[in-house]
Amino acid sequence: MERRTILVGALAVVLVAAGGVFAAELFVPERVTAVDESPVGDDAEALKTGTFVGKAGHDVSGTVTLYRDGDGYFLLFEEYEQTQGPDVFVYLTPSSDPDTGEEVAAGTRVLVDGGADGGESTKVGTFVQRLPDDVDPNEYDGVSIWCDRFGVPFGAAALERA
Repeated sequence: MERRTILVGALAVVLVAAGGVFAAELFVPERVTAVDESPVGDDAEALKTGTFVGKAGHDVSGTVTLYRDGDGYFLLFEEYEQTQGPDVFVYLTPSSDPDTGEEVAAGTRVLVDGGADGGESTKVGTFVQRLPDDVDPNEYDGVSIWCDRFGVPFGAAALERA
């Protein structure tokens, strides 16, 4: 099955081809929120870091660093940008280079504060996202940008020791 997203003005058309049958879905890309935050305190310790690469014809760029401070763990996204789409979420994954739904499902969805529709990944720029208290960062080696609606990767960053 092949999927292609085509931007047409303010609309996006997703074409899906499977077995010679084509289907299309129109959607309005989510509103993007540009931010420039630098809330990393002096007590923060960088644990793992990675650089995003786009996947499946989508663009994702920037870096992500996993930090620990007195309040717990958080991800710092720096100069982050991505192709926008419906139901795109951030996942921490055990796989360093997640490409499949199974690899993403083995991870943890990270809802982005201020993201559209209950935590979708619609922020660009530099920002911090706190992780839930029950997340053990030692279990994760990657960050996936994943479209839940179409089950495709937008991008990923392999996390390596900082």
